[in-house]
Amino acid sequence: MKNASIGFTFRELQYIVAVAEELNFHKAALRCCVSQSTLSIQLKKCEAYLGVTLFRRTHHSVALTPEGVEVVAFARIALEAALLIKQRTQSKSAARVRFKLARTVLDLEDQSRLFLR
Repeated sequence: MKNASIGFTFRELQYIVAVAEELNFHKAALRCCVSQSTLSIQLKKCEAYLGVTLFRRTHHSVALTPEGVEVVAFARIALEAALLIKQRTQSKSAARVRFKLARTVLDLEDQSRLFLR
């Protein structure tokens, strides 16, 4: 991925995961310590960058689209990997961190099932 540009940040991945888990923009915004409008704007930017709709929104509900389920699973893996990278730089237990990262990647299929109803 030489010179590949990523159109979103880890913070925005946290927003995606929060909305997926809360299924409510207001609660997700509170959880992420941002305003609801900030959260919505950032998610719209992510959706535009990816070219897919992640959430079906109505005045009364929020639901993940099939693409959203997959993106949330990968977002969780990316966030877990970032945490493991930080732990690795602060710890000498590299083998344990590699094992956790491998397990996280293998859990992708299982995480996708959490959002399918």
